[in-house]
Amino acid sequence: RELAPCSRDQRALFWAQEPPLRSAMAGKSLLDLLGTPGKAKRPAPTAGEKVPTPAKEAKKARIGAASGISRLDAATGKKLQRTVNEKKHKEEERKKAADMLEANAGKFAATEEPDEPSDEAEEVEDETWDVARRLQLALAAWAKPAGGAATDSVVSAGFDAVATGPPGGAARLPFRALAAFFDSAGGPAPTLCGVANLIRQVLHHSQDREADLAAVLTVLLAGKQKLTHCQLRNAIGRAFGVGTAELRQIAPEELPDAALAARSRQRALFEDKSKCVSAADVAAVLDQHVNLKCRINSVDREVVEDRLVKLLAASVAAGRETWHLVRLLQGHMGFSWDVVVRGLAHAVTLSPPLSGTALPTWADEITRAEAMLAMEEYVLQAYAQDGGRTARVAKALVSGKIGDALVAACLPTCGVPVMPMQAETPKEMDAALQKLGGEGSVLVEWNIVGDRAQVHVRDGGKEIIVFSPDLSRRADRLDDATAALAGHLIGVTSCILEVVFSRPDKKKVVAEKEGENKEQDAEMKEEETPTKEKDGKKKEKSPKKKEQDAEKQEEEQQKDKGTQEQEKITRPMILVDLLELNGDSFVQRSLRERRAALANLAAPHARLRLAHGTELAADALDTKTVSELLSEALSMRFLASGEDKAFSRTMGVVLKRLDGPSAAYFAGRRSDAWQALERPPVTGPEADRLLLEEHLSEEEKKHIPSLDEFHFSVISGFRTRTTEGINDIMNIQKKYNDANVHPVWYVDNECPDEYRQLGLKVVKAGKLIPARNHSLEDAHKAGKICVQTSDDIGVWSYLRDETKHPTDDEANAACKRCEVLHVSPVAAARFLAAKMRARGPGKCMLGGVYPLSNGGRAMRAEAFHRMHFLLGDFFVAEATPCRFDERLSLKEDYDF
Repeated sequence: RELAPCSRDQRALFWAQEPPLRSAMAGKSLLDLLGTPGKAKRPAPTAGEKVPTPAKEAKKARIGAASGISRLDAATGKKLQRTVNEKKHKEEERKKAADMLEANAGKFAATEEPDEPSDEAEEVEDETWDVARRLQLALAAWAKPAGGAATDSVVSAGFDAVATGPPGGAARLPFRALAAFFDSAGGPAPTLCGVANLIRQVLHHSQDREADLAAVLTVLLAGKQKLTHCQLRNAIGRAFGVGTAELRQIAPEELPDAALAARSRQRALFEDKSKCVSAADVAAVLDQHVNLKCRINSVDREVVEDRLVKLLAASVAAGRETWHLVRLLQGHMGFSWDVVVRGLAHAVTLSPPLSGTALPTWADEITRAEAMLAMEEYVLQAYAQDGGRTARVAKALVSGKIGDALVAACLPTCGVPVMPMQAETPKEMDAALQKLGGEGSVLVEWNIVGDRAQVHVRDGGKEIIVFSPDLSRRADRLDDATAALAGHLIGVTSCILEVVFSRPDKKKVVAEKEGENKEQDAEMKEEETPTKEKDGKKKEKSPKKKEQDAEKQEEEQQKDKGTQEQEKITRPMILVDLLELNGDSFVQRSLRERRAALANLAAPHARLRLAHGTELAADALDTKTVSELLSEALSMRFLASGEDKAFSRTMGVVLKRLDGPSAAYFAGRRSDAWQALERPPVTGPEADRLLLEEHLSEEEKKHIPSLDEFHFSVISGFRTRTTEGINDIMNIQKKYNDANVHPVWYVDNECPDEYRQLGLKVVKAGKLIPARNHSLEDAHKAGKICVQTSDDIGVWSYLRDETKHPTDDEANAACKRCEVLHVSPVAAARFLAAKMRARGPGKCMLGGVYPLSNGGRAMRAEAFHRMHFLLGDFFVAEATPCRFDERLSLKEDYDF
């Protein structure tokens, strides 16, 4: 008989009920059925031994059946170590690898051309608030449908929101209207149009426009407010009468279908069709869920759970309302904030919220789209300044405040996080300078490595709140902010600061801990020195004294652990920007004014500094000057000393406009007034060109071999059995393919077909050392240079600084500021071969690389060595009779 998935004890009970088995199993308990066959039974208890009850032993057996790594033996109750989970994990990994092989079958066939790099994802992000892109979307969203007739679809520009009220003539917007919108939305333009039309319905027909507008915005943004699977599962069970056992077998992705099926099975004899779930009801549950995260209170939790159950029970199966409701509560149905904000701006442009205001008219579609774009700026600023909340924005709009009045009504408030302004990240420095040039001075500010945060100060520093960039609270940084600001604020009642908590100096922390540990060890030795009796024998401690010493030691260990945790998170704070001071908003002021106020806000000390910046006049903003400042910022971490070191760890610089309207703080936006510059590595064909043309002498360039002179090979084995290994294989093959080379893979005896499944050139070569020699033999027979590559290399980097630096700090600083080339393995092999052959025929037969990612350590040595050994991860060997010693199983490359 086929059985549904169930536990072992359930199967035993089922079999015991079958007629053929009933007599055979008569008198046997569940323990007998679950026990291991042939296992000795528990011996009779001795006098005074506690005998476990059958109920307890049955419980142990059930635990043992459900356990993977260890289970409880039914007879003895002892844990028996098993490898079931480990074996299962290996089988799952093998299956994933097999699926991955099948999905990538033939991916690297020799006839396949290398893929062109795609910047589609990056372009989407960069164009989110690009003016041209937004104008194009506005025109597409509100283009008149063919024939110009009105339609019933809410996602159509022909939808008449003025004449069409909510479904069923409801006084409040019902959730079924949103469910219908979720079903029909698709593509950026229809979605934008649909969001605006839903909001316009609220503005024209709702009896409580402010509450419904806030509710619709909350529901549309519900993707960032999701309930846990356990909460929803329990609520569905209570609302629809579904058993707990049945619900536990339902995966999260199947929960909406299960809820809809359960709702459909329920009788509707007493259903009140005059009532329906409104958007406000759903928003109330979402808001209560957010509040519940901050307050752990059993009464509140019960209230929220009861309201969630009532909400689900009030939903209907028609129009898949229950399905959409569960999906929404799971966080799968919300839209991105930029779509909702733009839709809100379009709605208030087409339907002014103030009662009695006539609908506007425009000369043409472009004029209307431009008006929508202008409104988008105001709505976004207000929404971002209020921390992505909807109540204050809705209240201001319904009261008729638009434009600057809307922004003024939603100024930053201490205690409410502000959506941070972000810098653009251009690929080239010239592009950044072009956007900032010609409009006044620019600040070149160090971009500090650390945790970016927003610090809100109240009551002169008595209350401090720390928020992360995603607007959630950071309780783990509260002590750092308090230590940095307490007693150092000057005339501050309240303020909102943008800061960076810099990472501490690891060497300093380690040195301090080592010193403390030595002192503690010395004290413990003194305490543990045994006293002696008069006859010279050691005096033993009493049992009570030993117990007291053990308790004391345990307390000290707990205390030390807490102290170490506190020291681990201790970080200095760097002030970056000021958004509010003593009730006055600073977001509309220029950066120069904000930094001036920031400099006078608190006295700098060992744990608090203003972000370092250098002002450049418009005529001094050139590539050479900015490059020098960038190099200084990148290397200062290693050249600074004392307290300055903690404030000097940078990832680059940010160019910020100091004066003018564009120097204001644009909350929630990626603004071109800020340009973040780093020193990214040069990649692709340009990196290969620079390596071969600018880092070889004229004599060495004459000896650059052509591709036909190489035998490129990869040594690999058993890497097709895991997803990690397959990813490494694909990475190596792609790097070769991008350079128009298809290497030969020398693999183990068991997996050649799996390698071939990926479209690779494969040679069955056996273990590691025979595979290496096989590659050397093939290259020698063909009279070619042998290039051997490991199958787990991440990148080939060339640091463009051949100076040997005398100290670690100077070497680390040089590594940070120098330009890095990420070259192909083909270019690296040609570079090494040219260097080797330029020394003369037969004088240099082997070349290799520094095999680690520690560029600072590499900078301590000469750029090229001609002694010691090379590692086998990547090397170039001329045709010689030398081979690897097959008697070695490890470190074979040292010997070769």
